[in-house]
Amino acid sequence: MTKYTPDPHQKISLAHATRHLGVLDFSDAGTGKTPVALWNYERRHKAGSGSALVLCPRTLMVNVWANSVRKFTPKLRSVVAPAERRAEAFASKADVYITNIDAAVWLAKQPKSFFDRFSDLIIDESSAYKHHTSQRSKAIAKIRHHFESRRLMTGTPMTNSITDIWHQAY
Repeated sequence: MTKYTPDPHQKISLAHATRHLGVLDFSDAGTGKTPVALWNYERRHKAGSGSALVLCPRTLMVNVWANSVRKFTPKLRSVVAPAERRAEAFASKADVYITNIDAAVWLAKQPKSFFDRFSDLIIDESSAYKHHTSQRSKAIAKIRHHFESRRLMTGTPMTNSITDIWHQAY
């Protein structure tokens, strides 16, 4: 098994995440935001934090996130929760739960006790939540307080104005 070490710019990101529970990472595409998020979560998990919830586009659930958990943090257990088997996936025991961005609406309907196992929220492609009027953005606003640590990531913020970035950060 290959051991990966962070690149210098990733070490800067990790140091920042060590000092801040809220991170907005708009680093360029392909610069290693995903392994940084996983390494940061792994550090927190070793210190006793709960599970991580990853919200990402459906196309990234397996090809990026599940594969990255295996590659960069092989001691962590992950489960992929697509819409068609979401309840079953969340019923299993894992360190990292990976689901799609539209799951936010489903998550907002869960009882408060559902979130007791989680400490970290990682949103990949956070620009999917830039419009405060969308159902998924309203859903995220309802559940975000259940997570001690929150990380937003996208290499393509695609903003029309500063308020688009503000709402993602909110």
